Amino acid sequence: MGDVGWSVRQTGDGGYIIVGSTSTYGSGSYDIWLIKTDSTGRVEWSRTYGGSEWDVGWCIDETRDGGYIIVGATMSYGSGHYDLWLIKTDERGLILWNLTYGGAQWDVGYYVQETREGGYIVAGCTRSMGSGDWDALLLRVDAEGGILWAKTYGGPYEDGAWHAIETRDGGYIIAGYRTPRTGGLADAWLIKTDGEGSITWSIIYGGDGDDWLFSVEELRDGYITAGSTGSYGAGDYDYWLIEVDEEGHILWNRTYGGPGREIAWKVVKTRDGGYILIGGTTTYGSGDWDIWLLKTDGEGRPQWNETYGDMGRDRGWGVEQTRDGGYILVGYTTPQGARHWDLMLIKLEAKNIRRTRSILILLTIFLISSTTLTLYGIRKLKFGDIKVPMKRPSLFKIKLSLSLPEHPFFHHA
Repeated sequence: MGDVGWSVRQTGDGGYIIVGSTSTYGSGSYDIWLIKTDSTGRVEWSRTYGGSEWDVGWCIDETRDGGYIIVGATMSYGSGHYDLWLIKTDERGLILWNLTYGGAQWDVGYYVQETREGGYIVAGCTRSMGSGDWDALLLRVDAEGGILWAKTYGGPYEDGAWHAIETRDGGYIIAGYRTPRTGGLADAWLIKTDGEGSITWSIIYGGDGDDWLFSVEELRDGYITAGSTGSYGAGDYDYWLIEVDEEGHILWNRTYGGPGREIAWKVVKTRDGGYILIGGTTTYGSGDWDIWLLKTDGEGRPQWNETYGDMGRDRGWGVEQTRDGGYILVGYTTPQGARHWDLMLIKLEAKNIRRTRSILILLTIFLISSTTLTLYGIRKLKFGDIKVPMKRPSLFKIKLSLSLPEHPFFHHA
């Protein structure tokens, strides 16, 4: 139980908007938690959304009208066990409209992006629709929350989508996973669609272990995608970074990690032509899990990396390069021996060196009123200085699952 940050964006005023989940505040077991801070991490306002059950916010995007779009899942509303929940707010977090989508089973939204035409594209997973136990879901919604179309992708077993973005040609690229058989291991999956969600191409990447993709971005002439691999690399799971061409063929790929588990949750293109990855590590750092931030050049060669955490469990879920050239990170921290999580927000300065000179912000936030938060504690964390093993797995066989990385709020049932 506790409070977690899943996604962060720098806002037009130089501050930050964070979405996560909270069991401390709100009206239910878990509520969606939206927090707006200034550029130094001082909380300006916060909101919770939810009913009496579990409600989780996974992703946020600032919209062109100055408001925000949130996607997640709700047990409090809708027609099923979990329904996908899309919430549009104004610039102060007041709800303008909201949409639940799903059937009698589990339906979850993991990623949302505002499209160029207006409206939104949502990626997620569905157990209510499609052809299998779980299917990947792509949902297109207009600017007022009206459903334009919905597509599912998958076979008879467990498949899902974690991330989808609009591409320059007006279509979409989806990162996710697919399973070849009941109880089978996952394979990483990229799907390219046209503007109506019809598949242009679909490619599976993987080996004998669990492999999945959690994040994808478009490049000038292809895509960069990241996740984790249990088939290749040095340990149980390693970070996995893959560049593919416009048709999904691998140009290069690299793994990063040690003998433990490394789960890469997000990759972001950086302005110097490289990439920044965030996730968690059990190999490096000082705790059970530590946040692991890895910076590479444009060919995936490591430039620097840092771990952040104490002796408990710490995970990084969101990262974005800020306008000053630094980075903003969000995740959670668990003190050693504790049974709760606290949301953690970290601002890093711009750097071209290996070690981080300062960690500016770690927030443990206490409620004053339903819309006002204040800082309770600010402290510096230890960080690691490690060497990154780098592997080049041999090329992949095509097949289509997921043993999910430990996730405190949602597991496929």
